[in-house]
Amino acid sequence: MNCCNYKRSTPTMKTSLFSIFAAIIVSVCCFPSTAQDNAQIGLSEGAIARIGKGSLGQIHFSPDGSKLAVSTSIGIWFHDPHTGKELELLQRPNITYPFSFAFSPDGNRIGIGVRAKKRNASGSSRYSVEVWDATIGEAKETRLGHLHGVRSITFSPDGNYVASVGGFNNTARLWNTQTGKNISIRRMHSKGINLVVFALDGPTFATLGYDNAAYLWDGKTGNHKLTLTGHTKQVSSVVYSPDNKTIATGSRDGTIRLWDAATGNHKTTLTSGDGSVTSVAFSPDGEAIVSGKENGDIELWDIRTEKLKTTLTGHTKSIKSVAYAPNGKTIASVSSDKTVRLWDASTGKSKAIFTGYTRINTAAYSPDGKTIVTGNQDGNVHFWDVSTAKLKTTFTGDKDGIIFNITYSPDGKTIAVVSSYNDRVLLRDAKTGKHKATLKHFGLIDTIFLILQNREYDIYSIAYSPDGNSIVTGGDYYTVEKGTVYLWNARTGKRKKVIFKGPGAVYTVVFSKDGKKIIATGEWQKKTRVWHAETGKELTPTPADMPSGSKRLLHSPDGTTTAQVSQNGTVLIRKRETTLQKK
Repeated sequence: MNCCNYKRSTPTMKTSLFSIFAAIIVSVCCFPSTAQDNAQIGLSEGAIARIGKGSLGQIHFSPDGSKLAVSTSIGIWFHDPHTGKELELLQRPNITYPFSFAFSPDGNRIGIGVRAKKRNASGSSRYSVEVWDATIGEAKETRLGHLHGVRSITFSPDGNYVASVGGFNNTARLWNTQTGKNISIRRMHSKGINLVVFALDGPTFATLGYDNAAYLWDGKTGNHKLTLTGHTKQVSSVVYSPDNKTIATGSRDGTIRLWDAATGNHKTTLTSGDGSVTSVAFSPDGEAIVSGKENGDIELWDIRTEKLKTTLTGHTKSIKSVAYAPNGKTIASVSSDKTVRLWDASTGKSKAIFTGYTRINTAAYSPDGKTIVTGNQDGNVHFWDVSTAKLKTTFTGDKDGIIFNITYSPDGKTIAVVSSYNDRVLLRDAKTGKHKATLKHFGLIDTIFLILQNREYDIYSIAYSPDGNSIVTGGDYYTVEKGTVYLWNARTGKRKKVIFKGPGAVYTVVFSKDGKKIIATGEWQKKTRVWHAETGKELTPTPADMPSGSKRLLHSPDGTTTAQVSQNGTVLIRKRETTLQKK
């Protein structure tokens, strides 16, 4: 990095002082940088800020190496491969989860796996491959053909064919991009398909499934050619060497096997320490292989000596994918720790870290309207400045579960966190994250009973009383269509009263503005039910009791902004128009 090429600015500076100053500059500038998140690219009309960049999917370098593309639940982010800076965002409407994608060899098109707008004759959902013009960000053609989500896409080296695989229905599709013709491929995998890769010379492509083998196919006819067997567990990755003479496969058995691409004969096996191999890639010169592992390590192998050169450490969870830049100088990795890292391929040093990829499930304004707190797929709680959309602080909401709901106490000192799988609400200090109390919905005996009866329970909604002394929760035994409304002491976490327990799921619960009533919506003949907050007696709903608003559309307490929790896992902040502005 340029910041490491420092110069002495004052010739008369004492050597000792200069050495200290220079050491400080080197230690600061040469430390791996965390790329500054610019999540504000490509905002929709009316939005002033975006919180989050979506959950993380796949990574690919553009063929010319000028960009690193990252698929997320909102689209494809393009980064500078040297600095990690966000350059642009290719959005696709109605995307809610990360997707598979691939560049065409010339870099002008991108194949994207999506849920199709059309359905098959039986009416079940189908999935498709859309081919986008990468220069203008518009879909040019669509190919239907998968009953399950598209797991992997690849272009042939001449760009005339696209191959895609569709997960658990064991289907691979081969399309002629010039004629649109679908070339049928015989089903060979017995347990589903999850990856497809073309040979660099074009005539052959390889598929992987869950049956511990790799299959080679004719890239023009779709006929089966060879089967590579020998791994003892699932084959997770396959790649051709740049000269097309060797195929490398990585497996959950912890090995990398090299095969003769023409005959399918096994050549050698690379074995390291613990950890399943999740991804492999050849260097552009064919002299090295990089492999990602389930334990978060990345290993660099010398092909000629068949020896491990070095191990790159930094990721804290399983590696999902690794890739070499076309010039061979940089390695990119994506991990289940929700980060993308760039590494110097020659030294193994970390160059940059991309952050901000997470799936936001729920959000709430602080009582003063200056902060938005979000609950995420990874169990963490993040606090964001409303005016800048910058992250203020983070702490663990529930280390054992996904956060489904979150809310502030009226005084802003406590947040209540609802997580999955634990049937509980955690009360935490809003500044320090320190645990205050737990609203336990079930004891040990109740939990055992739920397991034996195959009943599952979720807490759908939570609300504080206006005075902050009570909390109401709404839940659902969704396997038996039975709902609950419980009243709790907000200070001690003790349950005060069972307001309701009976047929019908409970979707939302709130207190009336004066705190005297509990209002709930659910699967009842009368969609809204009301109870007295002290006695628990059911009351007749009035028009004033009808709940308004949405769990996903929040209004700031001061009325100046709204925050929408999108299905794609981000939060969009908008300025709220006043009546005068609308006129």
